[in-house]
Amino acid sequence: MRSPVTSVLLPARLVALLALLALAGCAAQPAACTSSAARDLRTLDTLIAESRQNLARGYAVGSGNSGRGNTSVNFCMGNSTGNVGLSFCSGGNPTRRSGPVAIDLDAERAKLESMLQQRPALASRAAADAAACTSARG
Repeated sequence: MRSPVTSVLLPARLVALLALLALAGCAAQPAACTSSAARDLRTLDTLIAESRQNLARGYAVGSGNSGRGNTSVNFCMGNSTGNVGLSFCSGGNPTRRSGPVAIDLDAERAKLESMLQQRPALASRAAADAAACTSARG
């Protein structure tokens, strides 16, 4: 049998825990708001840096599958129904390789110029979105 003190403390602790969780959720939202506002700008900056590196090198660095995979034979004996099994797997996990990839340098320059022209508008939009998040927060 519970004492009256225990039955009062348990709901009070539960209420306090729920209040803390609610406050933690409110505190985390502005960070999510500002990070979503700047995500496109960070992506564009990454692409600009990559394009500049490609032009400096004269080629891109790409990754792809080598076409070869692991070959294995699996022998399974005894499961819940007492079955025995044999399976042959070929090429299931191709190995990843990275290396030089030929690019059209004129097209890469044009792409870089286009991204550089888009950046100021995107930066001002991200700044405006971040300011709106900050002002909405209070």
